[in-house]
Amino acid sequence: MAAFCVQCGSPVAPGTKFCSKCGAAVAGVSAAAAPPAPPAVPITPSAVVPVAAPSQGGNTAVKVILIIVSVIVFLMLLVAGSCFYVAYRVRKKAHEFTQEMGGNAPAYTGSREPCSFLSASEVGRILGQPVGKAEPSGNTCEYTYGPGGNHQFAIDYTWQGGNMAMGLTRGAMKMVAGMQTYQSVPGLGDEAYIAPAGSGLMMRKGDVLVNIDLRVSGVGVSAAEKMAAAIAARL
Repeated sequence: MAAFCVQCGSPVAPGTKFCSKCGAAVAGVSAAAAPPAPPAVPITPSAVVPVAAPSQGGNTAVKVILIIVSVIVFLMLLVAGSCFYVAYRVRKKAHEFTQEMGGNAPAYTGSREPCSFLSASEVGRILGQPVGKAEPSGNTCEYTYGPGGNHQFAIDYTWQGGNMAMGLTRGAMKMVAGMQTYQSVPGLGDEAYIAPAGSGLMMRKGDVLVNIDLRVSGVGVSAAEKMAAAIAARL
């Protein structure tokens, strides 16, 4: 059956898509069919790519590192605690030792002029010989006596820590000699001792230690005790 163009009315042969006269599309002719879709490819189990499970090696390494760090921190804390404990014990022992040695004696607050506690004239009366002069030298008073001033002796003062100094001196001598080598002199100051072989006299009054050197002085122990008694009365 012949068809006609809807635009110009010219006859159109069957199957013609466009009018040969005016070029208009011929009504009733469908557009070109779309190409058929490609057939679906079936997915087989062998075509599925398996997903790898997360590795356990990394987690294990992290755990090992954390354990090592924890052990190191624990050891450091243990060492620090031990150091603090040792320091505490040392301080405690030092305090106890200081107390035993008399480190708690009250501090001396009086005069610290060494020659003011025993004058040259007093020494002369005790010795029965003229005393030329008494000269201070630091914490020591040096006395010159005898005809022509050819003899000397010194009295040394420890104004602070005398109690501990006496305890340490006696303890050291006892450790070396293996026995108590100092002879006690009762009633003289708080405590007094004659050094071995009469080489000196140590007298303590409070926290002040007085040491009279008798080694080459020519002064006897009895005279030294009288001097120490006069000094103790003024401390």
